[in-house]
Amino acid sequence: MTEDLSKAVENRQKLESQLQENEIVQKEFKLLKDDANVFKLIGPVLVKQDRPEATANVDKRIEYITAEM
Repeated sequence: MTEDLSKAVENRQKLESQLQENEIVQKEFKLLKDDANVFKLIGPVLVKQDRPEATANVDKRIEYITAEM
């Protein structure tokens, strides 16, 4: 039982950390100029990404993480 509680606390902490990180990214997107480039790290490569798509992905991640908590 203690092990289960420990895993639950660890998972919760990971989710909180991911949520905080994504909220920071969301705030940074709002500060960008309309013509700013957005890149996504895929493995060792930075790939240019459409800004509305990137914003939607972050919003979906926040929604998912919040639901998991």
